Amino acid sequence: MDPLTWLLIPLATAIMAALWGCCAGRTRRADDWTNVQRYDRLRAALARATASASTTPSVPCR
Repeated sequence: MDPLTWLLIPLATAIMAALWGCCAGRTRRADDWTNVQRYDRLRAALARATASASTTPSVPCR
């Protein structure tokens, strides 16, 4: 039984490599430039939110 258990390790590795190959080789749905522009807009929005949160006076807890 132990040798069969050890044979499952390479079998599981081969299955996972095949799944990874399918996922990595698929065609992309979005354009890279669109993703970069969306990321830049998100960064700008988060920077504005952080800046406005830091200028808001905090109320001390009583």
